[in-house]
Amino acid sequence: MVCDTLRNSIPKAVVYCQVREARRSLLNYFYSQVGRREKERLGAMLDEDPQLMDKRATLAKRLELYKQARDDIDSVAWK
Repeated sequence: MVCDTLRNSIPKAVVYCQVREARRSLLNYFYSQVGRREKERLGAMLDEDPQLMDKRATLAKRLELYKQARDDIDSVAWK
């Protein structure tokens, strides 16, 4: 039983270590590529469209109103 457990867990541990190392390597590559970008270009890449920001804020307010309406309906329905 111990041999079976080891036989099953060792390949999983090896694959986990390989995935973890690949992730670390990819993140290091990404950070080095982003670090090479000029400051303005990086800022332009990270900026969000103002129309999209407004739409997100509007949808967030609408979601809060829907949640409040749901809570009001639930409080009235169960009394």
